[in-house]
Amino acid sequence: MAIEVNLEKYGHRKKGFLGFSWTSFFFGFFVPLIRGDFKWFLIFISPYLVIVILTLFSLTTRTYNEDIVTVFAIFSLILRLLTSLVFPFIYNSFYTKDLLKRGYLPPEDDDYSNAILKGNRYLEYTNKDLLDKEKMERYRLIIEQYEKERKNNNITLIIFFGSLIFIIVFFIFMASY
Repeated sequence: MAIEVNLEKYGHRKKGFLGFSWTSFFFGFFVPLIRGDFKWFLIFISPYLVIVILTLFSLTTRTYNEDIVTVFAIFSLILRLLTSLVFPFIYNSFYTKDLLKRGYLPPEDDDYSNAILKGNRYLEYTNKDLLDKEKMERYRLIIEQYEKERKNNNITLIIFFGSLIFIIVFFIFMASY
């Protein structure tokens, strides 16, 4: 589960996320589309568009070759696996960093969002923060809790992907008989 942080700009609120994106793992390019993040939508969908264009091109040429279509099918499968395994690990971080670059900041009174973003070096601590010992102690406790949640999330990821690999290997083994 990704960690949510609150961000706002001129009263307009958005959620930022940190950690593995289960939604982009399961729903792929629909996540940036729904979030209105068109740059990442194009990045997510571009491998599919390239595959479709190449496949359509190979089908419409007069020198139709089944081997070329097979290569494109294998290439598209590999590309789909790579995108579904790589993008969920990086998307939330890039999305949140992009919101911060566009001027979205956590509300001043939201210690949780401030602590998470500053503790993970998305934002810098201000001199006011550093001088306020009570606030720094609250931030430290929040960051410790965040680290515990992140460890639990990592264990969940390891179990999920380990089980998935086991199932795939099991079916490959059974299919070989």
